[in-house]
Amino acid sequence: MPVPLPRSSRLEDVFATARSQSRAALAAYLPAGYPTREQSLDAFRLLAAAADVIEVGLPFSDPMMDGPAIQRANAQALRAGFRIEDIFTTVRELAASSTAALLVMTYWQPVHRYGEHYAKEVQMSQL
Repeated sequence: MPVPLPRSSRLEDVFATARSQSRAALAAYLPAGYPTREQSLDAFRLLAAAADVIEVGLPFSDPMMDGPAIQRANAQALRAGFRIEDIFTTVRELAASSTAALLVMTYWQPVHRYGEHYAKEVQMSQL
């Protein structure tokens, strides 16, 4: 009995499509929750109309490797009440309304703080 092949990921599909069209894939980044959760979802949906890959930034209180614009956006998102758990809802809602490949971008500290179920939560929010 043949073993079924694993379902390809959105990212693999995006790159295959771009290759078949002889073009580069367009990737865009935004921090989730900036300036508010609802406004960031609107912005992500607009990006999804043109971008192949969307990098969804998880706001973090100490983003030392990011530039000043992203640091300010992270601070604003956190002041507006964005929390780690909100990233799963954001990704879930975006995955349901878009075919773009979604990547959650973060630092290790929030993942470590959330615990061992972080990766599973992110994966389940994209199904």
